[in-house]
Amino acid sequence: MKTVLFAWEHGGGFGHIANLGRFAALLKRPDVRAVFALKNPEAAYLLDANAEVLQAPPWPTAQSFRSTATMHDQLASAGLSDEHGLRSLLQSWDNILKAVSPDLVVADYAPAVSLMARGRIPLIIVGNGYTAPPGGMTRFPPLHRVHPPRWREEETLETVNRVLQSLARPPLERLPQIFAGDAQIVLTFPVLDPYDLQRSEPLAGPIIDSPPLEPKKNADDIFVYLSRAVLSALPFDLVSALLPVAERLVISAPDLASERSENLLRRGARVFTQHLPLSETLASARLAIHFGGGGLAAHAIAAGVPQLVVATHIEQLLNGLQLEKAGLGKVIDSFVPQVDISKPLEAILTDDHIRQQTAKAGHEHRDMLKTMKPLETFEAAALRLLGNS
Repeated sequence: MKTVLFAWEHGGGFGHIANLGRFAALLKRPDVRAVFALKNPEAAYLLDANAEVLQAPPWPTAQSFRSTATMHDQLASAGLSDEHGLRSLLQSWDNILKAVSPDLVVADYAPAVSLMARGRIPLIIVGNGYTAPPGGMTRFPPLHRVHPPRWREEETLETVNRVLQSLARPPLERLPQIFAGDAQIVLTFPVLDPYDLQRSEPLAGPIIDSPPLEPKKNADDIFVYLSRAVLSALPFDLVSALLPVAERLVISAPDLASERSENLLRRGARVFTQHLPLSETLASARLAIHFGGGGLAAHAIAAGVPQLVVATHIEQLLNGLQLEKAGLGKVIDSFVPQVDISKPLEAILTDDHIRQQTAKAGHEHRDMLKTMKPLETFEAAALRLLGNS
């Protein structure tokens, strides 16, 4: 019997669990046991009903000052630079690894278990471009220039290595090695990869359940993905901003309270309380409005649909900036004071250049998907490592 531990430590949304569930399904065999260690075990309903689920050890209390300038700054903000807290975190993972005794660890934005598995248990790093930086880099490059990095990588590296030494684990030569496994499966397109210039290995490509369709010539819908949690974090009322174009809206709002959608329904919006099939929905869309999730962004690129991203955190903002840089959409930073969504919404709906650019990109990325096989790539790597373990 072989055991595979699927781990998730950082990040929000359901994409991490959904992907881990897909990977576990690929390895479902009588002689393979799947164990999940999740940041939010309550979301395990997305997995197989009989899934074995553990609570992933929480990271140390975050620093009062948070920085997103580099991936190092973000991990330091989350507690990587806290020597006492990091030692406790890694000891907790050590206890889990000893109890579960996995033959393979699959880590989705799970740097702490990656540190403890490295050189000890075969390790696959999975994630999108943002959550799976290249492990061979000398240091983490800036992700933006809003403010300079706050923490020094050399100091954090010394802290990490002291903790690793105390736990009889091999030291790191460079901090990006946290993301260096026996295999790395990066689930995105190059256009959405913030480390595209630093990455030397090919991307596996996004996981898209059904192939994107070519947009209909008369496509005029505005597809909107709404999330109650994200809406509550916005400093402005996005729902009210959408009312002027309500008759064109097709809204997927799985967790939105009914009172939030009443005005939209009265104005003619079509509001659905479930996830819509993206291929068919985007084929009728002239625009997709969402919060910058990598999966939806990748699908809309391949569908040839312009995107308006309302970003509430750094990963969403980076996806939006990458889209804007490529001429495939616009991004709204929700933390900018007095943001006005109506102007970029009107601009993108009337911008023929963006429509032409996204249509061209759609053709190119649909062709890319014909050769990108992320699930097959993962399965081959996992079976190889399980055979060697």
